[in-house]
Parts: sequence; structure tokens; C-alpha cells
Amino acid sequence: MSRSRSSGTTPIGSILIGVVQRLQGGGHPSREEIAGHWRRLAGEEVARHSWPCRLTQRRLIVEVENSGWMYTLGSRKAQLLEGLVELLGAGRVRQLSFRIGERKDG
Repeated sequence: MSRSRSSGTTPIGSILIGVVQRLQGGGHPSREEIAGHWRRLAGEEVARHSWPCRLTQRRLIVEVENSGWMYTLGSRKAQLLEGLVELLGAGRVRQLSFRIGERKDG
């Protein structure tokens, strides 16, 4: 959103465009929304060993505990991506990547 140079305020048109985009699914989904969908799509067992890390430029990066889980998820990549697109809306997630990492939330 751009601000007016003279007054430091945001034009109402910019605010309305942002609101409409969010209502139509054009904004970024929340971390909680993505995590909930991931658990539903991947299943509870898989979700204990993998977690959505970041959504950048419509690419969801999912971290996994080890190479075995990376292989397991890699074999289901197309199915998982299709499910994410269906649940989050077209254009919000276009790619899915896996990498080995450590869960940061405990």
C-alpha cells in the first residue's frame, strides 16, 4: 500500500484493493492455516515428522526430519501440491519443496 506523500496517510483505494484481494484469496495464507491444511493433507503421522516452514513467492517449503521422510513426501509431492492448491486457492501455492531441518517450535 502506498502512502500519500504530503499527509502520510494511506489512500482508501489502496486499502480497499488489499481487503478485496484477501477476501478473494489473493493474500498470503496464515502460518496456522497452512499448518492445519498440511496436517489434513499429509496425515497426522507424516505431520509429526514434517512441517511447513515458509511460503515464499508461492513456493511452500516444508522441512522434514530426515532423508527417509524427504523421500516419502517426494513420492507424494504432486498429490500434496494439488491438495494445497485446492484448499488454499489457485495461485497461492504453485510449488512445493522439501528440505531437512529441525522443528523450531519444540
